[in-house]
Amino acid sequence: MKQALPHYILALLLMPALVWAQRSGSTSTTISPNQSNSKANNASSKTGNIPAAAGSLAERGTWAIGLTTTTNSGIFGGLNLRKSWNKNPSRQPIIGLDIVNVKDYREFTSPFSYNGRSYTEGKLNNLLIVRPEFGMQWMLFKKSSEGGAALRGILATGPSLGVKIPYYVDVSFLDPTTGRTIIKSIPYTESMTNTTGRSVIIGEGGYFVGSADAKMVPGWHLKSGFDIELNTIKHNYLSLEVGFIVDVFQNPVEMLNQTSPRSVYTTGYLTFFFGRTY
Repeated sequence: MKQALPHYILALLLMPALVWAQRSGSTSTTISPNQSNSKANNASSKTGNIPAAAGSLAERGTWAIGLTTTTNSGIFGGLNLRKSWNKNPSRQPIIGLDIVNVKDYREFTSPFSYNGRSYTEGKLNNLLIVRPEFGMQWMLFKKSSEGGAALRGILATGPSLGVKIPYYVDVSFLDPTTGRTIIKSIPYTESMTNTTGRSVIIGEGGYFVGSADAKMVPGWHLKSGFDIELNTIKHNYLSLEVGFIVDVFQNPVEMLNQTSPRSVYTTGYLTFFFGRTY
């Protein structure tokens, strides 16, 4: 009995330490329900952000208005409207509307002028073209993560609605009944036939003076070009587009006197677009 007593005493002394170690180990490995739910919510929110961001990016598009200059016009050639949908990062459908003025490459300004005014020698008609179009643009070079420019290729087609407007000039002539000088706007064709008597051309008339006698000339066009999207801030959109257009009309359009009318017109263009993305 004297030898067994120390063993019982040792067991009683070690039992509280064993119970404390078991409890501390169980609390360190057990996760409370609140902690597990919070971790699951955090994981789901992290994984949900990626599809949401991708979905918002896929639905973005662009509205833009453009100012254009062409090889068959002056510095200001016309206006452009364009809308695109960015559902596919590599290929986007586009719709547009072009309203441009087209001149014949053989036109030249008359060397005779009156008080600084001039006119186009032998011009019979102005040609205004309205081009509704549908096409596609392809991403060739994307913007880098640090910004910069993006390059797209564009191919579009659609009808060409040619509006042939008679070219008017202002003439000065003497009224035989009153003896007074009269200034009047007449078609250039009348100035060649001297229907107003002895008259002098003093300058060209307004562009839309002969709109009441305008005639429609239907046709079709094909456009190809490259669009350089510039780096912008927020939702602003800026780009430069350069390309080539072919217009084919059903009937030849007579624009100059003593020259053969043409039904095919080709032109190069440069357009500056500005707008917003949504």
